[in-house]
Amino acid sequence: MTIQHEPRYREFIKASGVGDNDAVASSVESYVSYLRSVSRIVGVPISPALLNSEADVERIATQLLGTRADNTIRNYKSAMRRYVAMVREAGLL
Repeated sequence: MTIQHEPRYREFIKASGVGDNDAVASSVESYVSYLRSVSRIVGVPISPALLNSEADVERIATQLLGTRADNTIRNYKSAMRRYVAMVREAGLL
């Protein structure tokens, strides 16, 4: 599945300072991977129409319950919240 505005999302994450102190894995790639997983599980592309508020994050997280471990769902929620922040900051609605 895809992430609408993925290049902008990557830049937003970098500009937010995520991954600045990472010695091994790329946090940017992790966030993108988490969103792709969410997209695959729910069966639709990630887009501002799908994901533009905290209510959307919680609704999707509820759909994920029982499909992945709690820690993984927490990671998914973090990536979704960053996407929401990007959508809002860039005025993509």
